[in-house]
Amino acid sequence: MPDARIGEEGTLRFGVSFFDPYGSLWSSISFLPRLEISARYTSLENTDAFSERPDADFGTNKDKAFDTKLLLIPESRFVPAISIGAHDFLGTQSFAADFFTISKKMGEFDLTIGAGTDRIDGAFGGVRFAPENYKNWSFLTEFDAFDYKNDPSANESGANTRKGGFTFGINYTWGWLGSQLAYQNGDWGINAYLSIPLMWPEFIPKIDEPKPYTQRITRPSLHDWQQDNQHAVALIKALETQAFKNVRVRLDETRMEVGVATPRISLIGRAAGRVARTALLMSPQGVESIKVTYYTLNDMAVVSYQFLDLQQLDQFFSGKLTYGELLNVMKVEYAYPALALELDENKFMFQMTEGQAVSGDSSDLKILHNEDGHAISLKKTDTSLNRFRITPFNMGVFFNDPSGAFKYDIFARAEYQRYFGNAFFFNTAARMRLLENVSDVKQPSNSLLPHVRSDVAEYKRQDGLKLETLLLNKFFHIHPRIYGRWSLGVYEEMFGGTGGQILYLPKDQDWATDLTVDWVKQRDFKGGIEFQNYQTVTALAAVHYRVKKYGLTFTLRGGRFLAKDNGARLEIMRRFRSGVKVGAWYTYTDGNDITGPGSPGAPYQDKGIFMQIPLGSMLTKDTRAASSMSLSPWTRDVGQMVKSPGDLYDIFEDALLLDRPDFHLLSGFHE
Repeated sequence: MPDARIGEEGTLRFGVSFFDPYGSLWSSISFLPRLEISARYTSLENTDAFSERPDADFGTNKDKAFDTKLLLIPESRFVPAISIGAHDFLGTQSFAADFFTISKKMGEFDLTIGAGTDRIDGAFGGVRFAPENYKNWSFLTEFDAFDYKNDPSANESGANTRKGGFTFGINYTWGWLGSQLAYQNGDWGINAYLSIPLMWPEFIPKIDEPKPYTQRITRPSLHDWQQDNQHAVALIKALETQAFKNVRVRLDETRMEVGVATPRISLIGRAAGRVARTALLMSPQGVESIKVTYYTLNDMAVVSYQFLDLQQLDQFFSGKLTYGELLNVMKVEYAYPALALELDENKFMFQMTEGQAVSGDSSDLKILHNEDGHAISLKKTDTSLNRFRITPFNMGVFFNDPSGAFKYDIFARAEYQRYFGNAFFFNTAARMRLLENVSDVKQPSNSLLPHVRSDVAEYKRQDGLKLETLLLNKFFHIHPRIYGRWSLGVYEEMFGGTGGQILYLPKDQDWATDLTVDWVKQRDFKGGIEFQNYQTVTALAAVHYRVKKYGLTFTLRGGRFLAKDNGARLEIMRRFRSGVKVGAWYTYTDGNDITGPGSPGAPYQDKGIFMQIPLGSMLTKDTRAASSMSLSPWTRDVGQMVKSPGDLYDIFEDALLLDRPDFHLLSGFHE
């Protein structure tokens, strides 16, 4: 039964439980200081789902449910914690319940009383005893008020024989792990979970990070630097050794300008600090200022750091100057397109020759372990932005199709990127199916909308090598804080075409806006370069608003979606201190999707939840790579968007950490 407690802010739990006849996979997260959200995937033993369907292989009846709890009043010395909540408030609502609960600690005892409606039939309560001398243990007695006899398939599962009443439990926690054992009327139940504190900045110390450049050399004169480009070569090589890419250097009389991108360092301030320290130690005598410009891996200039007093900068790195004093002799601003053009026109690109490779870059294909979240991969990169990688094992997971509750797609993937300069790229990727059962999906879609996603099984059913993407991408720096993208080619598994995006980032504001327009055509099922007849123009305008105090971003998109339906999509996302992002979306359009559980009177609307995990928080070295997952309908056509070849807002929000409340542009500068 629910109590009035919620976990510490940012606590993410994954668990598994069984109490006959229910088996559940579940997760919960303390999304905000007073808001907890949970998801459950429950199997009902002794039942047969889709018994009327001879082609179904779904097994037992299963149900997805989402729960929420809001802490109205936090506990104080004389006032108890008071919360309200709802079980299964979305979807079929087979296990729906609303409740009100009060909890109060009294020494080693924690008392709870509450009342509910629907599945929680009336009053409930309990007491938890946590002995002071055995902090890992607690003991629980509660009154179970669930109305089991009215649960779905209660007669078949045996839930109708569950009487509820008094339940007794033992809890044990050890670090991030927890377990529970419960007893009720002759039945035993178990629960185990992993609890992850997302408000930790990182989970594993960075013991494999390259050291910053600290070597002091005899600095050449300005004349010697200009006459012998080996001094520029040495500076570029020193930066490439620290995992910087596409390094460009320009010396304009007594001002040095350096532009860099990096796939490794996740904080702009840390990257700028390493570049500034290296340039300071290796610049020619007589240089009076240094400007460092940070570029995205899409070759778009983001921000520039200008250091006007190099003696003060040297004292800062020596520990003799504070951040506040350094701010008086430096300037940070959004990059200007003219600066990027100057660097491109005058840059000296040092191409590494065989035997001179640094930072793992080489003309050879290397076997790498645990690189960017891949257990094993083969990778070839250079000191520019070119790359080639083969990942032998990738996996996609799909739930809840009538032909089987668990579907998987295991495949090998190869990707290649060619950088032509001036933010112009060629990208392609191909995949080879290794093992899958998605193609076993036999139920044809009965969607009345164009089948923009619901024919996914037809795409998975084809054998052999399949083209995943084949793109020309051109990025533009139009004006300070205004960026653009143009794309042409195969966007994704199901669609190709041409289109673009423009983004505006207002200065020192908590909002941004963009517009994306794409003409796309549906690909055929074979995975080549042929297309079907369906084509459309999608046009979506978006406004992004950030509440930095909580790391929240609200995004509202409106316009025309992939199935020619018009409407709006609301997204809510939170970035926790660890960098993990958790969010959800809901789309409302005029698509009138009556595919169950939709109906003519209540059409289905697209919705889902997602999570993005920065791999640097779990590795011994920093990286900008991240792993993404989502829980959403995978055979729906309403409210769908084509996969972006490079969403500009995501690129800049991640680079600038616009939604991270404890971040500023000097974060990590001294590291």
